[in-house]
Amino acid sequence: MSHKCKKEAKKAYNKAYYEANKEKLKARNAAWYHANKEKAAAYRSSYYQANKEAIQAYEKANKEKRKVWRATYYEANKEKRKVWNATYYEANKEKVKALRVAYYQANKEKRRAYDKDYYEANKDKSAAKVARRKALKIKQIPTQVRDCPIEKKRLYQTYKLCSLFTKATGIPHHVDHMWPLSDGGPHWSGNLQIITAEENLSKHAIVDPNIKATIQEMLKDIKDAY
Repeated sequence: MSHKCKKEAKKAYNKAYYEANKEKLKARNAAWYHANKEKAAAYRSSYYQANKEAIQAYEKANKEKRKVWRATYYEANKEKRKVWNATYYEANKEKVKALRVAYYQANKEKRRAYDKDYYEANKDKSAAKVARRKALKIKQIPTQVRDCPIEKKRLYQTYKLCSLFTKATGIPHHVDHMWPLSDGGPHWSGNLQIITAEENLSKHAIVDPNIKATIQEMLKDIKDAY
């Protein structure tokens, strides 16, 4: 058997062995990594430094391919990644915060430009996030829907629709809390309406008592709606 044939046969054997023992090998590799974190980090660092140009050239040549792979992997492991990210953040809060601050300080102009471009392309999404942060700060998001994906989607759709109304009519529109936050109203999709900016700015914190009473009743049954 030629050297080339032997090489192909070995490759096929290794592939078949991996497929037959995938979980076992993953568990073994994970156990080794946790027992040798420092060693693994040092090896990766030294390998990267020794092969920097080749690695960068490969990444540049396969940029689009890697983007597709990452997007596919993320979609297939969304929940798993969320759990891992949350666990890692909780265990490394200070480290993560320090890294974020350091990155921002080193890339201020780049981040500002990115934030500006992102805002222009995602005004509705940004408005939804700002409203949520404000409501969280004053503790006016009902606890029943605070982490509800359905409610998150409804809020985003409301702000998206508001943006579409503005584009379609040429008249600025706002997402308004029928029962204002300043009066104790909840930041909740059932308390939102889309009205013109002029109407919103002129109504101030006035609320119809009947609307307020209806929203209060709806909040009592909120668990059944989600």
